[in-house]
Amino acid sequence: MKSAVLRKDGVSGEVLLSWDACVAAGYTGRDQAGVLAHVEELRKIGVPAPEKVPSMYWVEPERVSNTGLLWVVGEFSSGEGEVFLARDERGNLCVTVASDHTDRALETVSVAKAKQACSKVIGSLFWRVDEVRGHWDSIELRTWNDGKLYQEGTLGKMLPPEKLFELAREDAPAGTGRLALFSGTLPVLGEGIVYGTRYVLSLKDPVLGREIRHEYSVRVLPDRN
Repeated sequence: MKSAVLRKDGVSGEVLLSWDACVAAGYTGRDQAGVLAHVEELRKIGVPAPEKVPSMYWVEPERVSNTGLLWVVGEFSSGEGEVFLARDERGNLCVTVASDHTDRALETVSVAKAKQACSKVIGSLFWRVDEVRGHWDSIELRTWNDGKLYQEGTLGKMLPPEKLFELAREDAPAGTGRLALFSGTLPVLGEGIVYGTRYVLSLKDPVLGREIRHEYSVRVLPDRN
């Protein structure tokens, strides 16, 4: 995937990001209370507790897109703010904002299948991880769902990238090759999961004074037998 990388000196350039396999990590909070809060959010809509935490859900690599329009089947899907990590042609790890959009109805049957049902949305602009790793924990992640602030927190609330890749490699199918991943998410604000149609994703670096934003709309197709 051709993408733009913005360096900390303000210079941007095009890079080729590639991966052979992609995993959506789940329940990756460093704080166990936050993990349990997300488990409870999902339990309220009928999703059973995971077999273990963190959990790794493998998704079709071609389903990752920087689209601004996402087509889904049925009304019961929702996005969740995360970061997406992948390497460029020189092996540099890069990060952007993302949404692990998921079919919540199917999730009550199989989380793994629900992850496959919707394409995964990522931003068009990336940062080099080595330029932000020293202040990674202070980077701010926010999601707006239909105009309302839906999620808010810092990356310090989730496992660091090195640990996520370690867990993913331990779980990876044989012959996985180059790996990209979604980080897992933050608990939602308010009463619980909302099935929205317009999402705004924000990754803000308070140290270098910059932000990655991405917006996408959801179009619902009829769910038929």
